[in-house]
Amino acid sequence: MPRKPRSYEHTLFFHVITQGIDKKYIFEKSEDIKYYIKTMYQLKQTQEIDIISYCIMNNHAHILIKTENIEELSKYMQRLNTKYGRYYNKKYNRVGYVFRDRYKSEGIYSESHLYNCIKYIYDNPVKAGICIKAEEYPYSNYKKIKSKSNEKYAFIDVDETKEEICKNIIHKFLMMNEIEKEELKDDKIKLKKLIILLKEEYKISLRKISEELGINREKIRTLYKQ
Repeated sequence: MPRKPRSYEHTLFFHVITQGIDKKYIFEKSEDIKYYIKTMYQLKQTQEIDIISYCIMNNHAHILIKTENIEELSKYMQRLNTKYGRYYNKKYNRVGYVFRDRYKSEGIYSESHLYNCIKYIYDNPVKAGICIKAEEYPYSNYKKIKSKSNEKYAFIDVDETKEEICKNIIHKFLMMNEIEKEELKDDKIKLKKLIILLKEEYKISLRKISEELGINREKIRTLYKQ
């Protein structure tokens, strides 16, 4: 089944997370981080994406990307991580995968959600105890922002399991669409959107989606294939 354009979820903004395999350091030295950032901006010139904010840690990276097309985001992240993977393996005389999975991404659905995500990205080194203030960290494009509301959002973290991601995305989908889980069962349009989101964006199995939603697996499979 072909991927759907990201606009079907009514958002242009996506919080992307990429992590080192086995949670190992993949940015050993400052020059490695600088190479990744340089590559981010070089490849941006050939893909229809904008980089809103980023923070590169030793074993993972957060990037907030604006794009109208899922294919552009997929191509960009594939090219970025492939190019860095080759650089890293050559430099450190190793073979094999550098990044864990492909990448994780989640849509941003409101202005307050967007500002909270930017703050969450910039606060990563503060939470890790690397610095006191976000602006002190040298490997982000920190910009001072004012949150548009006090509303809090739960963002996908690098250590989340597939089950946790599934629960998290379902919760946010229900909240953003102002619908209860029981009501979702009778709304085939919204249910199909959620199934596609979980299956294609987060690689959640139809079995797990069925379990988390409490909906017959055959119904889930039928909607997905329609």
